[in-house]
Amino acid sequence: MNKTKQLEALTIATRILVVEDNPDVLFNIMVTLEANNYEVEIATNGKEAVNKLLEKTEVNIPQIIISDIMMPEMDGYELYQFLKNNLQFKNIPLIFLSALATPDDIRFAKFLGANDYLTKPFQEEKLLELITQKLSEIR
Repeated sequence: MNKTKQLEALTIATRILVVEDNPDVLFNIMVTLEANNYEVEIATNGKEAVNKLLEKTEVNIPQIIISDIMMPEMDGYELYQFLKNNLQFKNIPLIFLSALATPDDIRFAKFLGANDYLTKPFQEEKLLELITQKLSEIR
């Protein structure tokens, strides 16, 4: 990576799209991420997330998406399928953050190809650790 790219990476905040229909959980995630210098955009369901993504240009798409699974209008699995079927978005890491906590639920999400899975309630440190890990994998 040349020096210009390194400087851009340091000065541009990492953009994270958080897709969550529970206002309290959404607020907690947003506060945690912003306190750790992430630029946060929010959507309350998969359909809203898709609409926001389609409005983006290549330079301002999120680097990571954190999504609930059980949501109205378009659930997290449908959002994931949209991402993977769209050339512009298919390489964005997606972390599911869900109350679906059985081993079968987690296996199914991994079978689909989700990058990672956290269950609610979650530890802030674990979420931040996963984000750091995903960022290091894509840089």
